[in-house]
Amino acid sequence: MKSVWTRTICRLLVALMIWTPFHLAQAGMIATEQVAPAATQADRGAVLAYLNRSEVASQLQALGIDPSTAKDRVAALSDQEAHGLALRIQTMPAGASDAGGWLLLIVVVAAVWWFFFRK
Repeated sequence: MKSVWTRTICRLLVALMIWTPFHLAQAGMIATEQVAPAATQADRGAVLAYLNRSEVASQLQALGIDPSTAKDRVAALSDQEAHGLALRIQTMPAGASDAGGWLLLIVVVAAVWWFFFRK
């Protein structure tokens, strides 16, 4: 009985393996031009998204720069310049400055020092 079920399942599996399509993978070289434009467009998009923010546009106008002129200048940047500017934008602190973090660190260190070394 066991051999009948085993043979039936094996035959079913063989039939299913023959029936399923096989997909062959193809590997090939791609040119740098095919990969680089996507990253460059993402960098330019990040810079343009930053320029579209209302506080940035108002600061540019306060400095005497028209936001549309700034967008034209972003379009004229080289790929490396756009990447560097996008990296600078991404690494900026989220708040106004990180002076509060330094102040908090100094207070914590002073409190730890005061608790451990007071006699």
